[in-house]
Amino acid sequence: MHIQNVVTLIKNQFQTTIKCIRSDNGPEFLQKDFFSSKGILHQTSCVYTPQQNGRVERKHQHILNVARALMFQSNIPKHFWSDAIKHVVFLINRVPSPVIKNKTPFELLYQEPPDFSMIKIFGCLCYASTNSPRQKFDARFRREIFLGFQTGTKGYVIFDINSKEICVSRNVQFNETCFPFLPSSQTP
Repeated sequence: MHIQNVVTLIKNQFQTTIKCIRSDNGPEFLQKDFFSSKGILHQTSCVYTPQQNGRVERKHQHILNVARALMFQSNIPKHFWSDAIKHVVFLINRVPSPVIKNKTPFELLYQEPPDFSMIKIFGCLCYASTNSPRQKFDARFRREIFLGFQTGTKGYVIFDINSKEICVSRNVQFNETCFPFLPSSQTP
């Protein structure tokens, strides 16, 4: 189902069609009827030969290495690994690459340079404005942890330290030198 959604998204958003998909024989790619109906060639690697898909394997390793570094740097719990991965992909897509003439993948896709003003340090302390009704001397902000960005939303994905809830908010102030999950002796 995800493959079909990606094919439709690429056609609608970028006015182009996918001509070929190369996969590792994963069950999610077993959509022979769909591929043939769209005129998409489906190429597969041999079973248990990740070296045949070297470029993807190297990029996958790159993403994992950077995500691991972000998680070590912020000492954020391992159950936030998917947020770290999403943040890394967001960052990589906004970093110039010599392979594409020092442009960013974002720039090639959208024909405009990325906006760097929203980029913040993963796992840092932040304060989100409270939107609920409040009294004169109630707190105006909640302590949160920055986890990344929500696709299609101009807001930050944040984790509320007290309620343990994840939400998206636009009104956030950041302290990029403080990491709440670091032991106090390791805080920069």
